Amino acid sequence: MIVKTLPIGTVISDRDTPTFETVRIKLKAGQDVKPGMLVRIPVSRAEKTMLYGRIRSAYESNSNESAESINVTESMGLPRNYPKEEDSTRIFRLAEADLIEEIIDKEIRAPQNLPNSGAEVFIADSDQTVQVLGMVKDRSEGLYIGETVSGTKTEIILKREAIQRHFFIGGTTGSGKSYAMGVIAEEIINMNLPIVFIDTQDEYSSLVKKMGGEVVEPGEDFSIRISSLTEAELINLLPEAMKQSSVQCDVVTRAFGELQTRLVNEDIAKFTLDDVLARIPDSAAALSGKPGDVPRLVDTVTRRLKTLNNYKIFGEGVADWRKLMYPCLAINCKKLTSIQLQSIATAVLRELQNLRIRGHIPPYVAVVDEAHLFVPQGEGSPCKQIIREGVRIGRHHGICMVLMTQSPIDIDRSIIRQCNTRLVFALEPDQLDAIRGVKSDASEEMLRALPKMPRGTCLLSGTYESVKHTIPVRIRERTTKNSEGGKTPDIFQEMKDEWISKINDLKQKEK
Repeated sequence: MIVKTLPIGTVISDRDTPTFETVRIKLKAGQDVKPGMLVRIPVSRAEKTMLYGRIRSAYESNSNESAESINVTESMGLPRNYPKEEDSTRIFRLAEADLIEEIIDKEIRAPQNLPNSGAEVFIADSDQTVQVLGMVKDRSEGLYIGETVSGTKTEIILKREAIQRHFFIGGTTGSGKSYAMGVIAEEIINMNLPIVFIDTQDEYSSLVKKMGGEVVEPGEDFSIRISSLTEAELINLLPEAMKQSSVQCDVVTRAFGELQTRLVNEDIAKFTLDDVLARIPDSAAALSGKPGDVPRLVDTVTRRLKTLNNYKIFGEGVADWRKLMYPCLAINCKKLTSIQLQSIATAVLRELQNLRIRGHIPPYVAVVDEAHLFVPQGEGSPCKQIIREGVRIGRHHGICMVLMTQSPIDIDRSIIRQCNTRLVFALEPDQLDAIRGVKSDASEEMLRALPKMPRGTCLLSGTYESVKHTIPVRIRERTTKNSEGGKTPDIFQEMKDEWISKINDLKQKEK
């Protein structure tokens, strides 16, 4: 049922519009629109339908303020003396909208009727906005992440199943993407779905602790079984000198593969790095062309393979992931080198995926911060394969992925495309091309506005199953107070409180 409201404008006819895609609207005096606002237009032809449009742009026509007119008034010192818009026949404003949906008898479809020239235009109400965007109305039935920026104030509540089709969150430092991830995490945890953060910058420790979860450091609080890796992932972690030798890699692969076969056949429940090392002599003997070379090959392979102990992450493994990951878990990787970070993310994600596919742990959400480090565009990485598998097959197994980055230009495009819900915050202009291939139905005007998006506001978009149409959204406040992490330190206060006196003392001692 449509609530009677006042129109904000009228559909005009010109050489270009109206069409099935675009409509121009002469706004009534005193009425205003903003980019992304949703409007509705009744169609009064054979089919009584309702068209919905999304405001793209607008401009004002005022011949009293042309360059020539302004030049005259300024040169002669004349006051501006003309009627206001509501009393003028020369001042008007036109808005342009993209037609995005048509509703007939509760059926939603692509626009199939032309708007009537002269038809009145109204702002879409909250119920209509929810229906057109493909959201839900009840917070208990979805993920409440924020509100519309313009038009009728409408809560944006994503369908619960959206998380199973994966999220992508992008934006520059300080744009609000980490805060938004905290909001999404609150929603996920309140639905009793475990969430695991690969936390590269210690952004989520505070939130996780306040939500009743644990924060752990790799190699200190937990370890991963090397048996969780694939052969290719193990080879990726070997020293570069070892990778250059096909014989050494073959020896490791043979030993590792034999143990993996026993694992698959359930002859063993797990194996460790020591188990792989124990098989190196037999593997080297089988692959060496000359028996006299075996001792040297065994020594070289063993010595280099033992360098994996430096990662500290490989060991007996977690006794019970179910207890560690529920309700939430942050793996604090801030102190790790790039190589260590790759190995830990690969090992953790592979082990969780294997356990989930075998039914040993519940469904879960894995959040990968700084995702461009793990799935770079145009090059390989130790972690790329497991993340690609996660977004490709994860929804069939109850594995949900959230990928976050401040540099979309550096992340694999094919992986972004498989994340069906996308929150894009302010980006630098050079990053815009990276998201054009996954922009859904965002207009060029929306994309050009991204660099100037205010903190905490994003373009929410996705595929038709998750978010039907791109819309600007203001992220709601977190309900978990004082849960922000990774705040920018006050370096000036630190200098004043700690370093200036120390430096001055050092200088005094030198005199």
